[in-house]
Amino acid sequence: MKEESQNHGSIDGETERGPTSNTDRNPISEEQEEEEESSDDHRTKRRKHSPILEEDRISTLPDSILLSILCFLPTKDPIKTGVLSKRWSYLWTSVPSLSFEHGSFQCIDDFTSAVDHTLLPHRAPMLRNFFVLFNYETHLKPCLDLWFRFATTAKVDQLSILLTSTDFSGSEEYPLPPHLYTNEFVSELDFYFYKIKPNGVVNLSSLTRLTIGFNFTALCEVAIKKVVMGSPRLEYLELDNCCRVNRLDLVSESLRKLVIHSYFMRTSVGRSPDPVFELEIVAPKIRSLEILGCFLMKKCRIKDVSSLVEAKLDFNCEVKEEDQESAYKVYEQTVRELLESLHHVRDLTVGKWCLMVLSIMSLKQRPSPLLKCQCLTMKTSMKKWDLLGIARLL
Repeated sequence: MKEESQNHGSIDGETERGPTSNTDRNPISEEQEEEEESSDDHRTKRRKHSPILEEDRISTLPDSILLSILCFLPTKDPIKTGVLSKRWSYLWTSVPSLSFEHGSFQCIDDFTSAVDHTLLPHRAPMLRNFFVLFNYETHLKPCLDLWFRFATTAKVDQLSILLTSTDFSGSEEYPLPPHLYTNEFVSELDFYFYKIKPNGVVNLSSLTRLTIGFNFTALCEVAIKKVVMGSPRLEYLELDNCCRVNRLDLVSESLRKLVIHSYFMRTSVGRSPDPVFELEIVAPKIRSLEILGCFLMKKCRIKDVSSLVEAKLDFNCEVKEEDQESAYKVYEQTVRELLESLHHVRDLTVGKWCLMVLSIMSLKQRPSPLLKCQCLTMKTSMKKWDLLGIARLL
């Protein structure tokens, strides 16, 4: 028992002495510690500057989300993603939105070839949007025929094939394919520079929005009426620079908005222009009407818009008369008749040209029609001439 007590005492004694002082440390140990600290610092700096390889989270997303993202890019960019990996190589062929513009190509043949090579492998079960804009020439008709057939087969929802041309005679206008008049899938159509002559039945059962632009020869009121009547769900109709329409007789129950944008009357070479042409509008069911842009040798006359709630008159008119006074008489008659036809609307917007005419009417002390609108919007730069027109409306 005495020996065990001594042994225990020696252990407790060593513990009570505590740690060794700095003067008793081995200098070799200090050098080793400094080297270790320096090594640790080096490893820390190397970790800070070395690239961090993270997981490719985009590629882990399902195809449906990736396709939704690719839809927001120009068509040429999703095609480029095909080089990323085997999975991406054919993903772009299922993008539900395609857009092509001639401006990014140096020649038209390169453009048509690029469109053809894009459409050939495309395999989306249904296209949400198909947009094409290019300068049309008659030798490109086979390409357009193929693209329209593709759009029909792909069940396109929004179809916009806009053509441009330097030929204003209308001789090169592309005839709309007959099978398009019975398309049951398309809901929005935008056509520029086309011959629209529906000889057979028109059955556009899903169409809700239609824009026809830059039609110089072939479009007539009979064709428009046939297309509208064959579109039982049509709500929006816009005519942009359609020069051969003299009367719009729209009795569709579904049509809610009509937009007339610009109108210029072309004349043959060597023939003097007629004084003034009129565009009559009969649309008793529409709720909204907009008359916009420049009307050259043409003025609008509203016959029946009894259901109209809102109207916008933001256009300017140019007629060729022998003297300026005769031209102002035409302008005054145009504005006064329009305002009289729209006196019952709830919301009315009046543009700068109409305000100028109203100012002239005020100077000449001509009467202006009374309006019953609850909301009146005037587009003005608040110049001196505008003030008289504004006062005339208030």
